[in-house]
Amino acid sequence: MSTISSALSTILDPVTVDGSNSSSSSSGTGSSGSGSTGGTSSSSGTFTGASDYSQDLQDVISRAVAIAELPVTQLTNQESVLQSQSTELSTIANDLTALQTAVEGVGTAMSGSYQAEVSNPDVVSASVGAGAVAGTYSIEVDSAGAYASSLSASTWTGTSSDPGGTYSLVIGGTPYSIQSTDGSATSVVAAINQQYGDQVQATVVNVGSAASPDQRISLQAITLGAQTLDIQDSSGDSLQTQGSAGSLASYIVDGSGNTVTSDSPSVTIATGLTVNLLSADPGNPVAVTVSGTDEALSSALSSFTSAYNKVVTDVQSQRGQSAGPLQGKPILSEITEVVDNMATYFTSSGSGVNGLASLGLQLGENGQLTFNSQTLDSAYSNSSGAVASFLGSATGGGWLASATNALTDLVDPNVGLVTNEETSLQRQTTSIANQITTKNDQITTLQSNLTQQMAAADTLISTIEQQDTFLTQMLQAEQIDTQSIINE
Repeated sequence: MSTISSALSTILDPVTVDGSNSSSSSSGTGSSGSGSTGGTSSSSGTFTGASDYSQDLQDVISRAVAIAELPVTQLTNQESVLQSQSTELSTIANDLTALQTAVEGVGTAMSGSYQAEVSNPDVVSASVGAGAVAGTYSIEVDSAGAYASSLSASTWTGTSSDPGGTYSLVIGGTPYSIQSTDGSATSVVAAINQQYGDQVQATVVNVGSAASPDQRISLQAITLGAQTLDIQDSSGDSLQTQGSAGSLASYIVDGSGNTVTSDSPSVTIATGLTVNLLSADPGNPVAVTVSGTDEALSSALSSFTSAYNKVVTDVQSQRGQSAGPLQGKPILSEITEVVDNMATYFTSSGSGVNGLASLGLQLGENGQLTFNSQTLDSAYSNSSGAVASFLGSATGGGWLASATNALTDLVDPNVGLVTNEETSLQRQTTSIANQITTKNDQITTLQSNLTQQMAAADTLISTIEQQDTFLTQMLQAEQIDTQSIINE
């Protein structure tokens, strides 16, 4: 038996994960056991041994593999935690994106909450946009202005002196070279609009009949004001007859006595209020009344409340006794700070609207918002301008700018804090997955090498056992023979 123990200590050299020691040991013992009855190994790391110690050898393999798998188990648990964190953070990121959309909806509702009515729609029309404030304005149109124009003096045929279609466009005395494809009216018009469409609009008109067409080129200035419009051939001869000389529009706002001129019929007389000058009516101011409704705003604030509460609910679920996987992560505090500041935004304005509570949004002790549309109705009726001033716009200050900027800092697709945290979690998960793959490969190598070593050991032990049995039987036979001789 001491011989067997000695053989085992020789064969069972230390085995490392990379198999550097086991490889040489396996090859050495394998050759010594050649031709003997021994164990057979399999790719699964088990073998059927022939010796009395085969199960003990299998236990060595199982124990070594189990120890090597401990780091894999730990890494797998870490991977699971990271995946759970990533899932929960993705949910909150989607909530924040929905909240961002709701904030944008409030801004859109504000810009569409007003409408304009005019006392004389034949003289002006009006439209409202962002920043408009309810009120009554007046505008007196002295002149609606006119666009300068011209028309070909005769049927446009091009000239033999301009075979390449080279002409000069003259705008207000300044010549511009134009190069058409063939000198036809269509090609000249296309060249003018492509090159100088920001100053003049050219069209082909038929002043004749369908049976006897008379095509000519019509030019009209893009802006109001006096100027000449002409087309000249390569000889410098004019090909156009001047139409309207053009003139600037002029008007007076709110009886100020100050006459304003404009090269556009569309003029802005107050923030968010645009008036289109249609015709002149000197001495007769037109009233423009801007009024608002809070119906769209009420709907938008209701949607904002729901989106806000969803963020709060999902963030709170990561804290407390039944905390989610994000518990203790700094990103939760950053998100909480943003939504809290959004709900508690306050200005020192004396208008009576200095917080969301003035618009019917109350922040409860549970961190949730509730919305009372009647409070909004009252605030809007008392001063829609104060409501508009408090909310502001995404780019022009006020609550909307504050909320928009804060949410952008969180969910911007490139530099947002939540976006960066999501990227970090994904990167860590990938790194751990790669480590697990590497560890599993090492364990497979370890298991294979150990199996080969144990199979070689089992072969040697079996051989020794057979020799021991043979010697024992031989000694027993000698003893029997000796005893027989003595008995005779």
